[in-house]
Amino acid sequence: MHLNKVNTYTNVYETLSKKLKWKVSDKRILMTIASIYVMNNQELDTERFINIADQIKAQAGLFSSMKSESRYTTAATLDVYFDDPISKIPTLFELYDIFRKQKFASGNFTYIAATVLLTNENRAQQPTGIIRRAKEIFDDMRKEHLFLTGYEDYPLATLLALEDRPGIIAHIEKYYEELNKSGFSKGNDLQFLSHILSLEKEASVHDLVSRCSHIHDAFQGAGIRPKKSYYPVIGILALLPPAEVDMDSIREMYEALNSEIKWQKEMNVILAVSLFVKEKLEDNGLTEASIQITLEAILQAQQAVMVSTIAASTAAASASNNGSS
Repeated sequence: MHLNKVNTYTNVYETLSKKLKWKVSDKRILMTIASIYVMNNQELDTERFINIADQIKAQAGLFSSMKSESRYTTAATLDVYFDDPISKIPTLFELYDIFRKQKFASGNFTYIAATVLLTNENRAQQPTGIIRRAKEIFDDMRKEHLFLTGYEDYPLATLLALEDRPGIIAHIEKYYEELNKSGFSKGNDLQFLSHILSLEKEASVHDLVSRCSHIHDAFQGAGIRPKKSYYPVIGILALLPPAEVDMDSIREMYEALNSEIKWQKEMNVILAVSLFVKEKLEDNGLTEASIQITLEAILQAQQAVMVSTIAASTAAASASNNGSS
């Protein structure tokens, strides 16, 4: 049963590879787009999808990053969330402008944050207030971890602003310190893991840190070396009831992805966990609505971070190439 989603995912990925062969150079962008469709149980209509991407490019400003490959992930997100995605494109650019007025930097990460807000419009009746709050959260994050916090944290700051929880930064910092004491290495990935755990309102800090340590060891036991980049998905699994975490199934999904999409082991681990958790949510195995809502928000955050990470590495590669030319 759990390989059904993997098969669907690889089929969507192969379709995208053929259709966007000359349009998208980074394989990870195609992987992320495929995951957006599969995680949201939406069929890919390539003609419709490419039309949305073309419309985004047409409506973007002359020097906008929405004229680059990143428009395809944005197009996929609009496609799965809205019945009439093209009608939402002007709103996306309007939200982006509000972010810019609140001193968010120009570029991909602010567009991703604007997309997060747009896809949560039912929770964002007053976007200006939420964007202002997101900037406050981001600035507080930088005060705590100046060298770890960068523009790629904009989408996460936006999701935290939607939660509207007082003292959220202190709560995140508590997780960061306790996880580090338990053997997790400091850095960006630990910061994101701390953000994920802070969204859980019921469980104690001690319990969730303990669960993370147990899952970290379970990865090792399953033959998957737990890299720092896997910290966020360790956090996602820690939010599941412990009895629901099945490392054998995750390993099987991971191996199936590796056999279809080679040389992308890191992405395949992240996708295997995300698909596993999504399946758990759909099977109604999780009775508590609060856990379902939290996990859905975190899966969205995980996708936003994947998009951000790829955008960051693509920008770095581009800068390097420009510098050497």
